[in-house]
Amino acid sequence: APSNANELTNGLTLRDHHTMLQPHMLHISTRQRGNPILAHIRNVPHQFSPMVPDYIFGPTRCALYLSLRYHNLHPDYVHRRIAELKSDFTLRVLLCHVDIEDNASALLFLNDLCVKNNMTLILSWSDEEAARYIETLKAFDGTDTSAIEKRDHTTQMEQVAHALASVRSVNKTDAGQLLNQFGCWRNIVGASVDELSVCPGLGPKKVRRLYEAFRKPFSKEAAKRRKEREKDKEKEDADDKVNEGIV
Repeated sequence: APSNANELTNGLTLRDHHTMLQPHMLHISTRQRGNPILAHIRNVPHQFSPMVPDYIFGPTRCALYLSLRYHNLHPDYVHRRIAELKSDFTLRVLLCHVDIEDNASALLFLNDLCVKNNMTLILSWSDEEAARYIETLKAFDGTDTSAIEKRDHTTQMEQVAHALASVRSVNKTDAGQLLNQFGCWRNIVGASVDELSVCPGLGPKKVRRLYEAFRKPFSKEAAKRRKEREKDKEKEDADDKVNEGIV
């Protein structure tokens, strides 16, 4: 197998092979033969190919593999491998197998190296973990971020349901029942405990939490002031009754 990016294979450079790779496959460099992590790659189709990086997930995504033990023995190796990548890939991963105990200084160095060379550093502590990272990177190649992004609530009904479901123990089904029962947000907020209690699926705890959510002050200071005002009002009412001769 060729050992660098300039060596020829059947009259072609390793970079020429990149254009002929099948996009649905995980492509593994022939120089990775014998790497123990390969025995754990079972969930994505893969094949060996002559190429510059160690792994190619897609036309613009690749990875280099580095054993920390090997790095300590051959510190110039990682510099050469990164230089060989040039600017061919937009996502450039350095998958580092942490296989030594005294690893702090080496990891700090590699972290700094990756930042300076526009690479993403991923650490694994076992062959199985490294293989899972490789499989995951390939499985999600070409997908956008919508799967992990927070979904926007565009309609008024969705926004109301989302707000109601944020109250502890109130779920989306309860939110739908409330909307069906009261018709709009204003009616729900203004409903009394008795009115909320007749809504199907709402028990006493949910009703109490929902009622308090609309009326309880947001800050502790505001809650304290509210309690003080309530105590003052109760005292005034008691004094008025005494003055009127009711008590």
